[in-house]
Amino acid sequence: MVNAMLICSAPPMPGAVPFAFNPEKVTMARDSKMSIFGSGSLGGGKPAGSTGTTFKRAEPAKITLSEVTFTGMQTKPLCDQLLNWLSPGSGALGQAVGGALAVATKGAVNLTNNLPTLTFQWGVPEMGFWYQVVLSNVSISYVRFNRQGIPVRAKVTMTMIEQPSLLGTLPTNPTSGGLPGRSSHTVTEGEDLPALARTSYGSPSAWRTLAEANDIDDPLRVRPGQTLYLPNSDELAGR
Repeated sequence: MVNAMLICSAPPMPGAVPFAFNPEKVTMARDSKMSIFGSGSLGGGKPAGSTGTTFKRAEPAKITLSEVTFTGMQTKPLCDQLLNWLSPGSGALGQAVGGALAVATKGAVNLTNNLPTLTFQWGVPEMGFWYQVVLSNVSISYVRFNRQGIPVRAKVTMTMIEQPSLLGTLPTNPTSGGLPGRSSHTVTEGEDLPALARTSYGSPSAWRTLAEANDIDDPLRVRPGQTLYLPNSDELAGR
């Protein structure tokens, strides 16, 4: 039997949470945001007075794992690791390492402002679940304790938000020679390169790398629906 696992392989705080018992249920949900405009014409088909919908943006998928059971003396440490992944930098040591990385890359990579990216894997790629995610919610119920008061069984429900990654459908930039580690992003209304750089790398100063990767002259002139390619951390660190 193949067991599910959450893995954080990147700095500042790598670690793993193996599941001794696989989730009883996996729920995936994704929304698309759109605009709906009315029309005074009655000759446009049904329903009358509508011009249809205009796409604005697609939200990332939400993945919910229900009733994950942890058991044994590692119950509390594994649950604590899940809770730690809900904080940027994952603790004081993580903040220190992440801050040092931000200094080394001149602010281009600032992990202390971002939640750690995890890999949720269960089964084989393509056929199973292989996603890069961040945790957005963890609910833990400790349901059994030993005589010393140590939790030895817990029921956990968690929600994860999918992140752009090599595991997606556009892992590389075909216009730039297919550099590994690049992912794609669809521009939303009101978004520009400095804002995207802050969201993706923790620093707005990384907008220049985004502009070069996408052949953009003006960082403020990107349009909703435009697909941009996000350079990997090695490219950022090398600049």
